[in-house]
Amino acid sequence: MRSLPAFAFATLLAGMLPVALVALASLPGCATAPMRVASLDEVERARATDAAKDAAARAPEAYARAEQERAFARAAHAAGDDVAANLHAERAMAAYGHAAAVARLSRAVADLADAQKSLDDATAQEQTLAASRAKLELEAQELERRAEVARDRLLPAASGQAAADREAARLAAARSLAVEARLLCGAARLVGSATTALTDAEGELDKLDARLNPSRSPASPASPAPPSAAKAAARSEIIDDAGLARAHCLDVLTRSRRAAGRDQGDADALLSELSASGGWDPTRDERGVVVTLRSAFQGAKLTPDAETKLESLGRVAAAHPGFGVQVVVHDAQAPAAKDETDAQRADATIKALVTGGAVAARVRAELAGARAPAVDPSDARLRTRNERVDVVFIAGS
Repeated sequence: MRSLPAFAFATLLAGMLPVALVALASLPGCATAPMRVASLDEVERARATDAAKDAAARAPEAYARAEQERAFARAAHAAGDDVAANLHAERAMAAYGHAAAVARLSRAVADLADAQKSLDDATAQEQTLAASRAKLELEAQELERRAEVARDRLLPAASGQAAADREAARLAAARSLAVEARLLCGAARLVGSATTALTDAEGELDKLDARLNPSRSPASPASPAPPSAAKAAARSEIIDDAGLARAHCLDVLTRSRRAAGRDQGDADALLSELSASGGWDPTRDERGVVVTLRSAFQGAKLTPDAETKLESLGRVAAAHPGFGVQVVVHDAQAPAAKDETDAQRADATIKALVTGGAVAARVRAELAGARAPAVDPSDARLRTRNERVDVVFIAGS
């Protein structure tokens, strides 16, 4: 038998190979596994992200469409249709992205709703607070009106005429009350700007001083001297007028603090601080914290010890800028009409305070003379204690 030529044999083999492969694949147990498709792997990675998991919770319908396309892609790949598998895989990727976007939008809408609710709650709370504040202001005004009525009811009855020694005592008390009124009005000037009420109160004080010290007022020769009964009545009434003047100045000081939005809470802290530091022995009154220095002068000049102490108080003023400082010079006995010693003492005191650090514009001097004694001026042994200088840290300045 003649052998086939080599090229004829190769041709025959090539033609038979596809048939053999088909027959081999049709044999039981000889089916080949489908090839992996890269787009399916991308779908699985996209499905495993946090964005996709969040989409499953926040956008279930969009996520379900992505899952459906994934299932179609896997089924097509299992059936050997990789073209369809790739197509469904791309759709699944797009669907997962869409679901993630829907989830982000849902979260943003929820955050916006929460923010709007918080804003609405804050607005409602603000409106409630505003209404409460308006109500409290009305109540405060009503309480203030009632307090004024109560003060008017509590005013002492007008003083009647009394014996000469009693009238002299009343006159001395009236002068002391007038000095206290002057100091309270001076404190009000340190707390805030001048007001009409303060100007009126100081005008009343000027008139009261003229009545208390007629020798200092210009004489009026055209006016006849009043009868003795009228003089006695005027002397009896003057202590009542002095008490009213003091109450008026205290009211002005209180209103000045309220208008400035200040309170006296810091005064308690300063009082404790000065008490703890030792050597000052401070006290408290309506104006604020009072430090009194005695034996502070040699003539019109400060003693070295007093100068050192005043410079220390100047440092206290610098450390507490919320306080104004009132300097009050007192005498053991009434100075002569043209004696400038008290004014010079006040200037020396202010200079020492400013050297220590006090702000000059925040320091105000008052000359009390001998009208506000601390001890009985008729007692020669104690009289010298009335000579002193008060440094007052005005609360709420």
